[in-house]
Amino acid sequence: MSTESLRIMTFNTWNTGRNVEDGLHKLARHIALVNPDAVGLQEIMTPDNFSALTQMLGPSWTGIYKDAHYPDSAILTRHKFQTNSTFQTEWCIAAKIELTNSQESISMANCHLDYTSYGPYAAYNKMVTKLDQIMAGEFSGRAQGIYELIQHDKMKLWIKKSNLTPLIVTGDFNAPSHLDWTDDVKKIHGDWKVVWPSSKAMEDAGFVDSYYVTNRHSPPSDGYTWSTVNKFNPDWNYTIPEPMDRIDFIFSQGRIKPAASTRYAGTESLKRIPYHQQNDYPSDHYAVVSDFRFL
Repeated sequence: MSTESLRIMTFNTWNTGRNVEDGLHKLARHIALVNPDAVGLQEIMTPDNFSALTQMLGPSWTGIYKDAHYPDSAILTRHKFQTNSTFQTEWCIAAKIELTNSQESISMANCHLDYTSYGPYAAYNKMVTKLDQIMAGEFSGRAQGIYELIQHDKMKLWIKKSNLTPLIVTGDFNAPSHLDWTDDVKKIHGDWKVVWPSSKAMEDAGFVDSYYVTNRHSPPSDGYTWSTVNKFNPDWNYTIPEPMDRIDFIFSQGRIKPAASTRYAGTESLKRIPYHQQNDYPSDHYAVVSDFRFL
């Protein structure tokens, strides 16, 4: 059994820090404070933004991003990407990472799934009377984004060989977990039990939800990643609450075990929208940080 550990972070950058003062520097500082071995980033607005962020972190950091005018999904590491291991789907970017000063390596994918037709909005809508209505939003692209990743030839191989090279998937799924919307907590979810298809697909493919398995006895609200600052809907003069939920995940599979997982938003108090511009923490999502042990 290996004694080595691994720290992974998933971090929605909220338009690469554009919504707070000096946001790009704040992103770099919070990543440096957490000091993950690798971090999956979402909402990277431009390649130049990503290059600037990487440079701020220092010469030991390197990264990859989705090849698009709006990269969105990216991965940063203070280790080394394996040559010719990268692939991407419509919503995800993936690569193998070789850990420096170690014999270990990991396979890692990072995703930012479609944000439209957000499921909890339907679940809390009193005019919604059938589960099919909620699910219609999940299958407008979000669930397909995970299916596309899992069914990619390279991902299939990585899953098959995860007993040799552990596999990590990070991301903002823009959907809750089916593990959180069960019968026993229907009352806090609009009286719905929902098997959210994106998280269920990950479970069916053999992945473990690192936060869930290390925080089974914690109140659900302790894990909510949406939102740090988006607490009320602006369309009704901030009088209607925004549904809070756990929508950012770190999944693992194979020769690795989650040891601890927590959400992260720095240590300073945060002011909600529309008073957020001076916040120290630059995102509208909590990040998630998970520590693993190699087996």
